[in-house]
Amino acid sequence: MKILLISDVHANLVALESVLREFRETQLDDIWSLGDIVGYGPRPCECVELVRDIAPNVSVIGNHDWAAIGRLDLGDFNPVAKYASYWTTMKLTADHINYLESLPNRMIEDDWTVVHGSPQHPVWEYVYNARIAAINFGFFDTRICFIGHTHIQLYITEDAAAHNVQPVQPQDGEVIDVSQERVMINPGSVGQPRDGDPRAGCAIFDPDEMTVTFRRIPYDVEQTQQQLRNEGLPDSLVMRLALGV
Repeated sequence: MKILLISDVHANLVALESVLREFRETQLDDIWSLGDIVGYGPRPCECVELVRDIAPNVSVIGNHDWAAIGRLDLGDFNPVAKYASYWTTMKLTADHINYLESLPNRMIEDDWTVVHGSPQHPVWEYVYNARIAAINFGFFDTRICFIGHTHIQLYITEDAAAHNVQPVQPQDGEVIDVSQERVMINPGSVGQPRDGDPRAGCAIFDPDEMTVTFRRIPYDVEQTQQQLRNEGLPDSLVMRLALGV
């Protein structure tokens, strides 16, 4: 069994289509979406429609999804994120909003928990170090918790977090065994990576083999950058895509 894990698409249709194309020949049993389908990027409607059409069995809402449908105070957003959120809201139709509103903030499937932010705060909290991870292991009961939000691929076991060993940032193609310990896993960001690698981040979860394979997929960054310019979105959003920051 193979499940494609995607997160933080952020309305980057070119990146999302490239990831789906990469695994077109792979016999996927499902695709799970870990939130933030929209926000920042130039193609929010198309990304919502594509994820909706995939009809993933597991799909949760992210903070930018919430913001776009008016369920989140934008006071904590920086000016660029705030502007992009207002712009996104203006683009979405009632159908797109209804789909985003239908998404839960947490899902439990077999022995796996899926959230966007963290088990403690499913929509907003960033899990990026051992201290925060150690706290959050107390907020889910399953073997694995899949998270997004940081835009950085990582994994950390419960034992590592308890001993203040920082999360591991994997290499492209790295396969980890998740059969032995409880673990939190972030597949990275499809549409706006922030780990210095501009390639789209994703992962393949195999619950039969109990493995997770981290992947980075090249896409036409310049095409998305031109779409951002055409829509009049901030230059900082254009620049960061090429740098992966």
